[in-house]
Amino acid sequence: MTIAGVEELFRARELTANLVRRDLKVRHRGTFLGMLWSLTTPLLFVGLYWFIFTFIFQAGDIPEATRTDGTVVPFALYFFGGLVIWNLFATAVGGSTGSVIGSGYLLGKVYFPRAILPLSTVLSSVVTFGFELAVLVVATLVFAGLPGLHILWLPLIVVVVTLLAFGLALILSSVTVFLRDVAHFIGVFLQLWFWGTPIIYSLSLMAKRPGLLTLLKLNPMTGIVVSFRNVVLLNRPPDFKLLGYDFLVALVCLAVGTKLFGRWQRQFAEIV
Repeated sequence: MTIAGVEELFRARELTANLVRRDLKVRHRGTFLGMLWSLTTPLLFVGLYWFIFTFIFQAGDIPEATRTDGTVVPFALYFFGGLVIWNLFATAVGGSTGSVIGSGYLLGKVYFPRAILPLSTVLSSVVTFGFELAVLVVATLVFAGLPGLHILWLPLIVVVVTLLAFGLALILSSVTVFLRDVAHFIGVFLQLWFWGTPIIYSLSLMAKRPGLLTLLKLNPMTGIVVSFRNVVLLNRPPDFKLLGYDFLVALVCLAVGTKLFGRWQRQFAEIV
């Protein structure tokens, strides 16, 4: 994204903030608890995962879920930790895919940077992520203890996953204007991507399958999930090698998305 493009988005920050608030209100419209569902839902999930993995599946400990001081992180918490950062990515990408066609009524009325449509969806997902992260941190304090200083790397990980999501959002939202089937396909695609990311399993399980392990490491969400768990749950530093690769992939997606979106955005109002 060019400096001029960034400056244009910055000048439209008030409109972006309004759209973020709109997205959050739409998600909880008609509900009794409203925004509190963003806090209640992850709390319920923590309890549910703890019950299922402890009493039904009786999931054992895994080597990667042990802190440097020997404290074992329960598998339910380990799984929830991966799910929290994945939800940020999946909600941002899935929700932003139809962001342009869903705001067609705005396109012909007034000029504004079209990129704020997918951007606002991504940022509203970051807000929701904040509630889930709060629940995760409290659960970690209860079941595993205080986080270490490595948690200071958390903002870097959030920036990387947000850039990756925004780059894909620009690509998918612009393509969806011309090919509406993408909006229906993205849910299936994200489900496949979920199982190709070490969320419900660990990379150590693939140690005896080097080919599959290499393939998993090429998934840009792998380093993000591993690094997120490291700094929040395990008191370890991020996997800088994988996270650096993820950052490069995010920049490539952002460059491609900016190019496609910038080339096609003049046609959005006519087609939508």
